[in-house]
Amino acid sequence: MSFLRRSANLIVYEWRRALAKKKFYLLVILAFVLQIGVLALFNYLFTNPPPQFPVEALLEGMKPLMWIVGALGPQNLFMPLIAIIIAGGSMSEEYEHGTADILLSKPITKLEYITGKYLGGLTLLSFVVALTTALGVILSFAFFGPQESLQFVPHLYAAIVYANLIFFSLAFMLSEVFRGSTLAMLAAIGILVASIVISSFLSIMYGLTGGQQIYMDITKLLPNWSASSFPSFLLAELVTVPTSPFLTVQSGEVFLAGAIIAVYTAVSILIAALRLVRSDVTKKAD
Repeated sequence: MSFLRRSANLIVYEWRRALAKKKFYLLVILAFVLQIGVLALFNYLFTNPPPQFPVEALLEGMKPLMWIVGALGPQNLFMPLIAIIIAGGSMSEEYEHGTADILLSKPITKLEYITGKYLGGLTLLSFVVALTTALGVILSFAFFGPQESLQFVPHLYAAIVYANLIFFSLAFMLSEVFRGSTLAMLAAIGILVASIVISSFLSIMYGLTGGQQIYMDITKLLPNWSASSFPSFLLAELVTVPTSPFLTVQSGEVFLAGAIIAVYTAVSILIAALRLVRSDVTKKAD
């Protein structure tokens, strides 16, 4: 059996493992609910503006681009959480259930094993992103009529998948390092929450100190900055979005954000691979 065939079997196995989690379905449903709720709220605002609300001035040009709001809706919170849930138990559950020894007793190398596990979770995450992106576009048509710049939907989809490599890879690494699903997921979620809190604090300090660049430089090193900013930065290079308080797509350091994602991802994969290759797979933790 070839390397590709063995890896493909592990990808299918990883889908089955992840799809057995109730937490996974809950987060996906919540992401869908968020999308529907946000777009329904905007639709109500468009059709029933409050008195004295300058709806024409603020919302001018937004309707044809509401697919962006729909697609980006789950990105800052639910997509990283879904990535963590998928990857956080990927390696560790095999140790907890004693199946790592069984899988590696087959004619399969450790490299094939970790490759299949990683790609299996990543393809599942990519499928979820495809569902949320498609739902955002469909709901935008339903609520707001014909949409514009739809040729860039694949670009935004790819950007969202790429952005979520950070927390997916971090959770995957922690799953192998700790070899405990609960600990790995809690650690990954802790990194996500800490990144959000610290970046908010640094933004406040940036404003209070009159714009000292050191605070922004530190913010850019946090995983949350590139994960949340990269899709928006890339979209700003492709689509001209009217100025509006309800739709924020800002030009930024798209190459820097992309490079930071690549570094976090590469380091996480390397650590996970070294941990697997150099340790005894029968041990839950060293």
